[in-house]
Amino acid sequence: MKNRKLPFGYEMIDGEVQIKSEEADCVIWVFQTYHTGASLNDIAKELTTKGKIVYNTSADWNKNMIDRILQDQRYSGDALYPEIISSALFREVQRQRNVRSHARRQTPAQRMIRILGGGRVNKEIEMCVLSTMNLLIRNPELIQSPMPAPLDYTQPFRIQKELDMVMDRQPIDEDRASELIKKAAEAEYDLLDSSEYETERLHRIFRSNTPMDELSADLLLKTVAEISVEIKEIKIILKNNQIIEASDAS
Repeated sequence: MKNRKLPFGYEMIDGEVQIKSEEADCVIWVFQTYHTGASLNDIAKELTTKGKIVYNTSADWNKNMIDRILQDQRYSGDALYPEIISSALFREVQRQRNVRSHARRQTPAQRMIRILGGGRVNKEIEMCVLSTMNLLIRNPELIQSPMPAPLDYTQPFRIQKELDMVMDRQPIDEDRASELIKKAAEAEYDLLDSSEYETERLHRIFRSNTPMDELSADLLLKTVAEISVEIKEIKIILKNNQIIEASDAS
């Protein structure tokens, strides 16, 4: 054992491997911090910034150093190495490492589906969305403006009534009148239905694309507002608020 390089957190005393207190505290902190959601880079940056303890005297902390610590089962104790962290914490951190590693292997399109609300994404979901987007590329006429919701003129009417009262009162409060005119214009603008514009924009985008072998994250970003993944159905909400069920593409 004399020439064996010991893991960070241990030291050799009188021929026995023992816990090196300051380094062991760092090991515990690394496991606990990763377990609470911090990334390898975040942990390395924090340790480098603190500068209280080093892993390698020739280099700052980096994500590879942190990952070597997290995957070293000796920290949970065996016949030779005393326990620094519990077996339960070690197992949970390994589970998290596997989950995060899988997430990093996701395609850009899968990550975009997740961002748009699709939750956990697999290849089957990605292919279903791809089929739907290709359907719209081949048949952009399927994109139509949804029926607009009934317009509520209460707010514009109230503002206009108050503006009329201000204009009828002498002398006119010009500041208040100017403020109400701006509010009236904003209220009228809010009543405009933008779905027609969005529908035409979507038509142009889908017409300009050709059917894809791989799903484009950029196309999703430009055209889709939300993706809803249920147990038996996937719904794609376009940016004109039209809902397309992915099953329609089959």
